[in-house]
Amino acid sequence: MKLFKIETGFFLSDGGACFGSVPKLAWAPSYPADEDNFCKYSMRSLLVKTGDRLILIDAGVGTKHWDIMEEFGFREMVTMESQLAKLGYTCQDVTDVVLTHLHFEHCGGCTWIDQEFKLQMTFPNATHWVSEAQWKNLLAPNIAEENSMFSADVMEIFNQDKFKFITEDTQLCEGVYLKLYSGHSDRQIVAYLKGDEHTYVFAGDVVPTSAHLPLRWLSAIDVDQVSALTGKNELLETAVKEKQVLIFAHDFYTPCASVVKEDDFGVGEPFSID
Repeated sequence: MKLFKIETGFFLSDGGACFGSVPKLAWAPSYPADEDNFCKYSMRSLLVKTGDRLILIDAGVGTKHWDIMEEFGFREMVTMESQLAKLGYTCQDVTDVVLTHLHFEHCGGCTWIDQEFKLQMTFPNATHWVSEAQWKNLLAPNIAEENSMFSADVMEIFNQDKFKFITEDTQLCEGVYLKLYSGHSDRQIVAYLKGDEHTYVFAGDVVPTSAHLPLRWLSAIDVDQVSALTGKNELLETAVKEKQVLIFAHDFYTPCASVVKEDDFGVGEPFSID
């Protein structure tokens, strides 16, 4: 199994939204904010090559949402196509796309608009994995998430019968396991990747940055705070016990690290992946 992190840019998120009720005096030493209290949030995807599978975990925001991208301060944007090309692959080579959840900055890159203003699939040969609960939420979004989910990002995938909906923890293939967690959003996917030396955990927005490792440091936009705490605690306890390595989808400064626990959870050893 080979892992490649893919960076498609970053956006600016208000520190209060990022860390909720945690005082800025507590979180600022761990994650800097600018003079306007904005934090840099990466859009990090992961490419997994294992056997005959080429698996992409999250697809970034894509190129459709220019109005939203301007509003949220998206910066240094690059296309998934160009990033895959640097690794010697094309979008057509991708066999599977795992969407942790259906917020636009995680799945917007799944479709694009052609010259005739028609939606096209970015990864036409791929099976797209998402939880059934996320799909239902997209079709009838709750009030907290209705401005974060857009049918244009994924409806063409459904029309082409390229979705695989999961309702329980699922093995995608040997060494790749998908586990469901709620909290930030209902039943989002966390991907577990069993390598030769370590198990890597793409934690999505269950643990968006290394600064969110302390148990009660939750985002203000986590829809269900109690479920977020419960799932996060389970994930991190397992990570410590089994010496797993977390990959952070949004951490601008620390892409990947192990987890330690003393009085609370924290960053262990930083890791590097290609």
